[in-house]
Amino acid sequence: MKFLTEKSRHAFKIYSILLFFIGLFFHNGQAQSKIDYSIKSNILDPDTLKKGSNEYRIFWHFVKWTHEEVKEIEAQTLKIEFKKIGITTKDEKFDAAYSFFEIKMKYHKRSVENWEHFKNLAPGYKKNKTKQD
Repeated sequence: MKFLTEKSRHAFKIYSILLFFIGLFFHNGQAQSKIDYSIKSNILDPDTLKKGSNEYRIFWHFVKWTHEEVKEIEAQTLKIEFKKIGITTKDEKFDAAYSFFEIKMKYHKRSVENWEHFKNLAPGYKKNKTKQD
């Protein structure tokens, strides 16, 4: 005896997938502010950055920014932010600093966000349980 017809099973699959993505969307929106971007990713290890270098200053200046904020930063705003940490367009290492920002920072943040959202799939992951009194 069949409980569901072929059409209703197909509709159930589509609704299930849709609900999954809606849940993921809401989860991502709420978890964004809790992400620790100062950790190591498969793109960048902050512990290997030389103190005082442009890369070090860029990393720690933008550490609290999200992937989306870094990705959508306008050129003028980036120049202002660089100037705050002592990097100007007149510096001979400006191109290297800009490349570090564009290549390493953006993808490091995206990588950290991806690992944060899927960390509960890692073997041995345990959620923090709160005591209920």
